[in-house]
Amino acid sequence: MNIAEFLFWFLIVGVFYTYFGYPLLLIILTIFMSKTIKKGEIIPNVSLVIAAYNEEKAIEEKIKNSLALDYPKDKLEIIVVSDGSTDKTNEIVQKFALQGVKLCVFSKRLGKTACRNEAMKLTRGDMLVFSDATGMYNKDVIKKLVQNFNDSRVGCVGGFLRYINPKNSMVGEGEGLYWRYEVMLRRKESRLGNLMAVSGAIYAIRKELYKFPSKELADDFISPLMVKKQGYYCVYETEAVCVEETVSKNKNEVSKRARIALRNIKGLFYMKTLFNFFKYGIFSLELFSHKILRLTVPVFLLFIVFANILLLNNAQIYKIIALMQVIFYSFALIGYILQRMQRKSRLFYIPFYFCVTNLGILFGIIRFLVGKEEMIWKPER
Repeated sequence: MNIAEFLFWFLIVGVFYTYFGYPLLLIILTIFMSKTIKKGEIIPNVSLVIAAYNEEKAIEEKIKNSLALDYPKDKLEIIVVSDGSTDKTNEIVQKFALQGVKLCVFSKRLGKTACRNEAMKLTRGDMLVFSDATGMYNKDVIKKLVQNFNDSRVGCVGGFLRYINPKNSMVGEGEGLYWRYEVMLRRKESRLGNLMAVSGAIYAIRKELYKFPSKELADDFISPLMVKKQGYYCVYETEAVCVEETVSKNKNEVSKRARIALRNIKGLFYMKTLFNFFKYGIFSLELFSHKILRLTVPVFLLFIVFANILLLNNAQIYKIIALMQVIFYSFALIGYILQRMQRKSRLFYIPFYFCVTNLGILFGIIRFLVGKEEMIWKPER
């Protein structure tokens, strides 16, 4: 076996381990190492922090949704953080001042993490719940989240984000499929007390464990890692449900993935001490498998193509694999064309979304390597 062959099969194994081997590893680990969380009906003071940027179309519904939550009013504080909004977002929020909704306004855009850091200084709750303006909560969300804090070992709790696809887009279908896969991983990681990341639209954290991450870092990615570094569990509460629409446009999904990849890379460098296997054990292996390898997949895919071309004359198997790659990427291209025609097919949206996702991650890697500053995401709406 020459160097090209070794590299080719090494990369193939890397991609398959990332998407199939790691879930299998989690299944095995949960058989022997599952943690039992002692939930309980506790009612601590909670601060619900809602991040908003030009959300005049959604913010009123979100506030009404928050006011209707089944949690004692004297125990729930609602704060809307307006990140340089230039529409009617601030005016709409102010209408609810008499109902106890607080508004924190920034004249220019700072980014979600920076805004949440500032809002933290205003909160009075022992537990913090972070949300987006478009994430609609089931009435019992707060109760479901905080019941996990009855266990003193739990420091952070991620809620269940359920995507809906009202525009029936292929990107939306792909994101929904990807999210179901991600939820499966989060369920398994949670059973080990090692949830790798939470959804920015719904997660809770003990106030004393929130360590004000730098503005260029994603708080929903860095917060669970900070909690783990302080020796606490991060778990997943599937009964705390938040509903949100999927992205419907290709360019928005690529941009979103690039932004997430860039901030995750920075976050992993910031929390690099967590890769000390001798100190953090299985958590380090999970972090490497779920985050590092997922970020390297687009690079692996590119080198697989190049290596495959070099090996076409070596053996029949390389011609077969090359043909499989051509078919897969052709299906992705057809998926793109169908998306442009506002049509969709289940046969094509899986390879299409897979390619869109990894293209976004690749752009994020490039931005990191050239030292490009963090993009502040502009919501599709």
